[in-house]
Amino acid sequence: MERVPVPTRLYLQDGQAMLQTARLPAAVYEAPFLSDGLRQALSEGEAARSAESCPVKDLPEEGALPAGLIFHVSRCGSTLVTQMLGTLPGVRGVSEPEALSLYLLHCAQGTCAFDAEAFRRLIKAFGRGAGPGGRYVIKFSSWNLLFLDRILAALPEVPWVFLTRDATEVMASNFRNPSAPLRWYRSREPWFKTCFPDWPGEEPDAPEAFFAWCLARYARKAREHEGPRCLWMDYARLPGMVHSHLLAHFGLEVDAAQRARMDEKGRYRAKGDTRQTFVPDGAAKRAEATEAIREAVKRWLPPPAGPAPESDRADGG
Repeated sequence: MERVPVPTRLYLQDGQAMLQTARLPAAVYEAPFLSDGLRQALSEGEAARSAESCPVKDLPEEGALPAGLIFHVSRCGSTLVTQMLGTLPGVRGVSEPEALSLYLLHCAQGTCAFDAEAFRRLIKAFGRGAGPGGRYVIKFSSWNLLFLDRILAALPEVPWVFLTRDATEVMASNFRNPSAPLRWYRSREPWFKTCFPDWPGEEPDAPEAFFAWCLARYARKAREHEGPRCLWMDYARLPGMVHSHLLAHFGLEVDAAQRARMDEKGRYRAKGDTRQTFVPDGAAKRAEATEAIREAVKRWLPPPAGPAPESDRADGG
């Protein structure tokens, strides 16, 4: 079984960001989220004999940068896109690595200083052992968009994509199964103030208003950096837009057999029971949205001007 160096933990030591790595089966990257693959490998004692730690700033400088970065509003097909790209020979899909999120959080909190070169080296750590050509893509957690300025300043040459979806559907999905920002809002743990210091907090308990405002911030951050390196993709055009736009944007080429493998991956659920055929659920999510969700969307996320995006068959998760 092929083993590669995999970042397993980021922590602080004397105000310095440290990265722990271990030689693990390359298959850890095939899980819907890297944390899932790591949890399985670590529970089996895979890392015990090979764990090493190093200051992030002292990680190797050599190594390839990602072929592309994936940002998203959550529950909009980003996991599907990452897994489809990961079916390509020599391409690794890295899904929401916690080490990147923790580094960004600690820097935002001021417990360690952000260093663009150190961040580049941390990014490259996820491409180690990626095979011939070392091609890989990184999907960030949705709220990492709050730190898009720093991420793109550190990686000025890397193309990126921003995935969106009907806001009411995103809201309904998040209230069914809360993502990190909603959990932080409800618990008011320190990460909440770190990430959302400008939340006006007009009502003491208004999770719908908060999360709609949060989604609006994500979109605003992406718009601030629109340009040739940025591609906007809508959930309603997945998975077709992966072939028609994203592959070329990330400089990836596929033949007929590789495209067929990507399409086969796109037929199934990206999370949960990945053996189940995906069934579009947009209508169901809109139907379950509460009045509070609808009002929050109307206030913070008015529909864009212009025609609705052309449909390429909604798929993903």
